[in-house]
Amino acid sequence: MAIIIRPDLEFTDLLKNNLRSRYNDRKKDRIGLAPIHVSDILPSSCIRKQYYSRVYPDEDSITDESIHHFVRGESSEFAITQLAKIGVAQTELQMDDIVAHPDIMDNTDGKKIIIELKDTVAGKRLDINDYTFRSYLRQLLYYLIMTGIEKGIISIRYNIRELRLIRKDETGEYFFRPNNAKLPGVESWSVNFPRDDITREILRNEMVLRKKMLVNALDNHDVTILPRLIEPLKSSKCPNCPFYRRCYDDMENERARDIAQQTDIFDIRGTVDFRPF
Repeated sequence: MAIIIRPDLEFTDLLKNNLRSRYNDRKKDRIGLAPIHVSDILPSSCIRKQYYSRVYPDEDSITDESIHHFVRGESSEFAITQLAKIGVAQTELQMDDIVAHPDIMDNTDGKKIIIELKDTVAGKRLDINDYTFRSYLRQLLYYLIMTGIEKGIISIRYNIRELRLIRKDETGEYFFRPNNAKLPGVESWSVNFPRDDITREILRNEMVLRKKMLVNALDNHDVTILPRLIEPLKSSKCPNCPFYRRCYDDMENERARDIAQQTDIFDIRGTVDFRPF
């Protein structure tokens, strides 16, 4: 008598439904006039999408991919936090009605530090020239501003061996893996942000401005005051957004366009001293 193996769709559906329920519970904290989180106002996260997902939550469908990213991030964060055995995980911070939950806050030997854990399936290794890395950095800097702490760490877990993009066309993207490709693993970056650095005040003003814009848009049901993404993020994020058509049917006022075109402070020479070696 043979060993019988068959697909078990019933268990798969049960697992997906339970994960979907957990993810949906987390999303409920971001509907309507719920508190504004740091992740809502990051320039790379699209503030207009944050508006639409709060006003039209039913249109922001929960996909298998979004659940996968949620589970991967949650499990990675939990495992690394437990293994590191340092600090307090997911403590809540507030500043000017902005809410934040840093992954780890540590006070070992009287030296306060904030640690932000990231997990990616990207084949590319990230640095200051990459918008994803800049988003990680900005999020950490926001936390340092909210706490007055000077030192932080960005720890990135890479899930796959390094891949390099060859080209892309209408059929998709083409990658190759070199023989000396970097292996899966963790790469950490130390960030020192002095309390007297003028960039603190600039970024603090940026945080407050973006929070006020989002609250004002929600209060007045007016998305036109919020800036759209610009290139290159526009091409990579907008086409897959559930609010793509709605967003481009709505206008963007002149002030919002000006804000979108502002030079990123990380592009100003001397703001960041990044040394990969």
